[in-house]
Amino acid sequence: MLERFKAMGVLRNLMHLLAIIFILILPFAEPQWHPEGGWELLMGAMIPATAPIIFIVMMFDLLMLKVMRSGADETRLEIEGLITRTHLGVGALLVLMWALSFSGILFG
Repeated sequence: MLERFKAMGVLRNLMHLLAIIFILILPFAEPQWHPEGGWELLMGAMIPATAPIIFIVMMFDLLMLKVMRSGADETRLEIEGLITRTHLGVGALLVLMWALSFSGILFG
């Protein structure tokens, strides 16, 4: 299993790790319209605003993966399948946690 994650590449694994960190932090983030600074700025503006950017980068990587998939061999297709499942799973969790974090301020 470790070899499969190594085959995904360092940047993709770091992107997944960053997304997982955001998934763990987002339940504690309370978005605010006018944070005063410091911790409020980080948890109220920066974390909730950065999560969709990470999701978009993951989806762009998935798009480029699908474009480059046309000439891949059997082993590369297996790795790309793992990358696709990981991107979609982590991305779905990230969007879900972001939506739950923002639902109070947008709809409350």
